Amino acid sequence: MSSERKMIMGWVKVCVAPEIFASRADDVLMEREKAYLAALQRSGEILLSGPLADHSAGLVVYDVQSLKEAQQLVEEQPMVRAGLLSVDLHEMFAVTYA
Repeated sequence: MSSERKMIMGWVKVCVAPEIFASRADDVLMEREKAYLAALQRSGEILLSGPLADHSAGLVVYDVQSLKEAQQLVEEQPMVRAGLLSVDLHEMFAVTYA
C-alpha cells in the first residue's frame, strides 16, 4: 500500500558568473540564507534542502499547498533577493510506501 501527497520541488541554480557570486556571497549573506532555510525547515514549510555533491545546483523540497506559496517563500530567500540564485519550482508527489 502507498500514499501520495503533493509537494513542491525547487531546483536551485546560481544565476550569475562564478566571480560575481564569489564577490557578493559574503559570510553575512550566507548566514542569512542558512538562517532563513533553517527557519522554514523548523516551521515545516520545507522538508529538506541542500546542494548536489558537485555543487552544480541544489534542491529544496517545500511542504506547502501550492506553487504560489512556494514562490512567495523563494522571493523572500536572501540569496534570491540578492540576485545570486534562482529557483525553478515544480509540483511533485511524495510517495510513502507502507
